[in-house]
Amino acid sequence: MASVQTKPTQAASQRSQKEVAAPAVAPSTPGAGPIDGAKSANDDFVRFLYAPHGPQADAIISAVETNTKLKREQIGYAVGGAIGLLLIFGSIAQLICNLIGFGYPAYVSVKAIRSPSKDDDTKWLTYWTVFGFLCVIDFFADNIMRIFPVFYLAKAVFLMYLYLPQTNGAEYFYTKYVDPAVTKFDAWFAKQYGGAAKQE
Repeated sequence: MASVQTKPTQAASQRSQKEVAAPAVAPSTPGAGPIDGAKSANDDFVRFLYAPHGPQADAIISAVETNTKLKREQIGYAVGGAIGLLLIFGSIAQLICNLIGFGYPAYVSVKAIRSPSKDDDTKWLTYWTVFGFLCVIDFFADNIMRIFPVFYLAKAVFLMYLYLPQTNGAEYFYTKYVDPAVTKFDAWFAKQYGGAAKQE
């Protein structure tokens, strides 16, 4: 009886071998630096690609892998590269960039509003505040692109850096730049008009 308990079954042995062979995926660490955050985001992206997505979706993905003889992550990188080229040379670069900066954040913002927790509300309110500051730059986009042709590609990457949970850049930029700018404006406004309000 003891010998049966000490010997692992064949299925358990195979499972343990697969777990050892499978690449370890580091957990997401919000607030990590840009490099570590990008690595973590890539690991999560690959893990997402290999997660089950339903019989039909898995069958389509498997068929694409078989026909192209490429791995799922390679196909994902190719799609990302095509989007990058559209952001540089495409006539709809601004639309794609805005969809990248607006689509996913808007979706999760609605889910955050529905949830009882207020922490996610604060996170996405911070993102939208930084996003609003960046929208002012779009007014000068045509002039910027004459000097910096990859403007929309850089902006799209930066927007993802702001909202991805692995990097959480919006919190950093809000704390470092937006909040101090608003504080200075409040101080200037109080200095200019505070005295007049008291006299009234």
